[in-house]
Amino acid sequence: MKDFGKIVGYNLLAILIYSAVIRLVVNGDSMGIAIMSAFVVGAHVLVTLIVSGVKAGSAGKSNARAWLLAALVVLLVGFSTCLGNASLTSGLSTH
Repeated sequence: MKDFGKIVGYNLLAILIYSAVIRLVVNGDSMGIAIMSAFVVGAHVLVTLIVSGVKAGSAGKSNARAWLLAALVVLLVGFSTCLGNASLTSGLSTH
């Protein structure tokens, strides 16, 4: 768990990068941004869960919990970013 901050930080950086890329690639279509972001975040969560499982199955079991918690953080922050990105594009009001 000593590398938890690094693991989560790198995953959050990945969310930032691919959210910006999706926003640039999917030009102005809020539904397209939401669907593409949801797909990419889902794949990101799946990869972090697989890494957690591999780490848990290894002899050292190093950082397995950190990767599992990172998957939860990616899920929460990623889908929030997905919806926020889509609402910014469509001009929806949140209040």
